[in-house]
Amino acid sequence: MPYRRPISGLYAFGILAFVLAALSVLDMYLPRPYDGVILDTDSPGGIRVRRVETGSGAEIAGIRPGDLILGMDRSLLNSPEQAAETLNRYRIGEFVSYLVKRPRGLDGDLSFRLPDPALDRPFEVEVELGRRQIGTTGYLFACLLGGGFFAIGFFVLKQQPALRVSQVFFVLCTLFLLILVCRLRPASYSEIDNLVLSTGTAALVLLPASFLHLFLIFPRPIWDGRWGPRLAALGGRWSWPLLLSSLYLLPVAVLAGSLWWTRQPGAAPRLISGAPAANWWLVAAFVPIGLGVLAANATRLPSRRERRGAGWVLFGSLAGLGPFLLAAVVVPSFLETERFLNWGLVPLALIPLTFSYAIIRFQLMNVRVILRKSLLYTLTTALVTGLYALGIASFNAVFRGTELAASPYFPLVFALAIVLLFEPLRRSVQVPVDRFFFADRTRLQRTLVEMGAAYADRVDPAVVVHDLVRRLPDLLGLRFSALYLFEDDDLVRADGPAELPDRFPLPALLYRHLRGHRVLARMHDLASVRRQDAAAAQLLDDLALAGVEGIGALATSRRRVGLVLLSGPNGQTPLEEEDWTLLRGLLNQAAIALETSILLEERARQAEIERDLEIASAIQRSLLPDAVTLDASWQVAAACHPARHIGGDFYAVIPGPAPAGKAVIYGDVSGKSVPGALMMMAAKEVLHSLALANHDPNDLFDLANARLYELGQRSFVSLGYLTPCRDGHGLRYLLAGQPQPLKRALGGEIETLPLADHRLPLGALRSKGYRSLEVGLQPGEILLVYSDGVLDARAPDGEFFGVQRLAEVLAASAAEPEAVVASVLAALADFTRGEEPYDDLTVLALGRSREETTRTRPT
Repeated sequence: MPYRRPISGLYAFGILAFVLAALSVLDMYLPRPYDGVILDTDSPGGIRVRRVETGSGAEIAGIRPGDLILGMDRSLLNSPEQAAETLNRYRIGEFVSYLVKRPRGLDGDLSFRLPDPALDRPFEVEVELGRRQIGTTGYLFACLLGGGFFAIGFFVLKQQPALRVSQVFFVLCTLFLLILVCRLRPASYSEIDNLVLSTGTAALVLLPASFLHLFLIFPRPIWDGRWGPRLAALGGRWSWPLLLSSLYLLPVAVLAGSLWWTRQPGAAPRLISGAPAANWWLVAAFVPIGLGVLAANATRLPSRRERRGAGWVLFGSLAGLGPFLLAAVVVPSFLETERFLNWGLVPLALIPLTFSYAIIRFQLMNVRVILRKSLLYTLTTALVTGLYALGIASFNAVFRGTELAASPYFPLVFALAIVLLFEPLRRSVQVPVDRFFFADRTRLQRTLVEMGAAYADRVDPAVVVHDLVRRLPDLLGLRFSALYLFEDDDLVRADGPAELPDRFPLPALLYRHLRGHRVLARMHDLASVRRQDAAAAQLLDDLALAGVEGIGALATSRRRVGLVLLSGPNGQTPLEEEDWTLLRGLLNQAAIALETSILLEERARQAEIERDLEIASAIQRSLLPDAVTLDASWQVAAACHPARHIGGDFYAVIPGPAPAGKAVIYGDVSGKSVPGALMMMAAKEVLHSLALANHDPNDLFDLANARLYELGQRSFVSLGYLTPCRDGHGLRYLLAGQPQPLKRALGGEIETLPLADHRLPLGALRSKGYRSLEVGLQPGEILLVYSDGVLDARAPDGEFFGVQRLAEVLAASAAEPEAVVASVLAALADFTRGEEPYDDLTVLALGRSREETTRTRPT
């Protein structure tokens, strides 16, 4: 039934829905600040803590289950939503003040009765915010499912934009997208949360009407049958418009009634997944009506093809919506739990799958799609890959926490078993797909397809060469076939007749033409290349004299692989166009197989290098001390991050000038990766051995400089040295090539410490004269030292982090060494935004403490 009105509004609706869905997904998976507190909103006397996540900032701060949260951020707390909005104003790693009241007699049991809150005195704690993503695996599946609905709806609308049934189907699929992505999501309390959830609720309101509307006109309008005249006799020509209008007005009226009822005194709102339960029940009522209409409509279809297509749609809708409505409506209504909602989403995937199959296989909605085997092969491989991933995920879910999962061998054996079953399963699935969609293929077509499918197993290039050069001519009746592979810019014959050249360069214009000519071209298709390029014309003439009739390029989107030369047939019957089409597909698969063999060889070499680098990285990390200890009056925090797997930065504890004293050194060796790491270990050992006999830092630096210079590697070490002063009220420091330290005073002022006149890196020149300096530090003051990798960190636009920005971070940080180091690292990560670091970086923060011993935990 043609519908001639413009459909630009439908496209705008689809684009808007897709944008909102994308915003919802982005909002769910963005990292958010998280305190680790799970609130119980139904507790009397305030907002009670139901659970505290292990290791979270709340647990570290001392918040316990059963505590009452009275306020956050110096403001009284009225609702969990207000708590979430407050957290969203902070960043991960920052601290938030909590006003907490702990009931007397609290022993960790959540079943206690709260005493009079007025008898307990509130207290305040500082909670460090961690990282959390709201989106779950179940929500990710819902997003993928919603995307599948939207994709099939958009495809049908693009194929048949003038049909009313296509338009209603697109609206229905878009509503499913909005419900799955925007309504069935946990609340994030972000700026777009209300907009997204409200959009999902609006989609839920319109879903039952659009669902029933679709099956009133799918595959054909029901009023074209016997029900049309009967309804027309009742209401005249306005019967169907009035019926459709009432379908869409009824859910709106139900929603309005639900909202009115919830505002009545004493009325408790009934919600399922955040939407009124009445609208969910309306969906549950409209679905069987729509399926009944579809079943009745399908029985009167004149075409067997249409009846089979409608039957698949009926099966998919019934099998998909039945469990979904049971898990999303019935169970939450009677058992008051939504824990089984995600299980109801799994069979819902049958709806877009069966619709897609029915539309493509039986040409419903007049959508005619020419299926290609390459597409079906890709989908089949993706399906088997998904089953593989599902098997791994199911294993982890079922055996998590058991002794079987704790075994280091069983997961490996399980994964290897699935890998070995991957290809047999893929072939087993492919066979019925071929028979189902391509039952009329000839023997030649089946053989060529089997050859292409076998290339997934045969990554040995010799096997592929044999098939293309020896087997292919027998199958097609060709006189010969030849295969050439690229070696630099020349083509070298891998196999083929001896009368063909052993090696020749391939003109660029000819190669581009072959790639643009769907890989395989016949000689008469290359006439334009002959006219434009003399070298290509000469090559083509030589090949034509040798009997070559077709030239095929073996290439993928990533690289060029080679060239296949095909002769004409032995007999008088030329190859048909369908044969050339099959050959193009075969050459594409052969190119992938050959490329795979090349990539596997390259990957094996790369894996060896990466494995060696990972071992070196683990060894280098083990060389860093787990704890940096000076004495009981000093607190130290440190972090060292290499730019690559391994690097040249380090820090260590060595003997200090005082009896039984200690000193902290940190260094930056010129060079990166393996050379820098080797030089770093050499420098560290030199310093440690010299410090055993030379406690004075001035002598130590002079001797270390001479020793490193004698190594003759033309490498140098930027080194910093820190040790407590004799009076214990300050630090003695000596720098050789390291940036100036920063001191944060009690008032937050930042001071740049002076440097000695002689401060060349160790090993740069044969010279002496290193002299140490001293700086006083009061309790609460912080000294920050760092390597030049901190200052040289770059943003994506090329801007350097710089000392000014570092000073600002130090001024804004809490007055604790660990907090300072964490703030610097967080600021660097935020500034670089994932850019690969240019240089290794080391950060140390020191402060006086009255505790007996303080150690650093490397960040």
